Amino acid sequence: MPVGAIIDRRWARSLRRFAGGTKVRYWINGRPRKLADGTRLEPISRPEARFIRSTLAEVDRLTGLRFVETAGRASTAIDFYRVKSFTEPDLLGEITRNRGWFDIRWENRAGDRLSGSERWTIVHEIGHALGLDHPYGKPFSRRFDSSDTVMSYIYSGSPVSGFTSTDRAALLELWGAG
Repeated sequence: MPVGAIIDRRWARSLRRFAGGTKVRYWINGRPRKLADGTRLEPISRPEARFIRSTLAEVDRLTGLRFVETAGRASTAIDFYRVKSFTEPDLLGEITRNRGWFDIRWENRAGDRLSGSERWTIVHEIGHALGLDHPYGKPFSRRFDSSDTVMSYIYSGSPVSGFTSTDRAALLELWGAG
């Protein structure tokens, strides 16, 4: 798969702008909350938080980005949330680009454990924040699957727990070597 098939430079530029450079501050929600639209947010479990941190540490090692966890949401570029459920039955996760930060949310399908689909969803949404997109903008294209890129919606049957070699090459093209 060509690396250019999954690059979206607009999202990468947004992250650089939100971060003010290559130091990316992030926050992990640790308590129940309710948004103005009624969405119920749940505290992120320890296994989920560890997985987020390890995924961002991998990106740190690979690229010129440096992720720094904060105790609060002020001045963050990425905020992480777990939701009880989405109104759309097939939605596993989403990323929202706000005026100065990204919100990453995924549906809690395994309680405080971390399921394979939650791992895939978290990495997929982090990929969007970093500037990765669905292959050629078509997440359901049968030409590519999750063994090619975590950005594909077509599951290959192999466990997905991180970025593929194509994803890492795209991140290097966007952000350079660490």
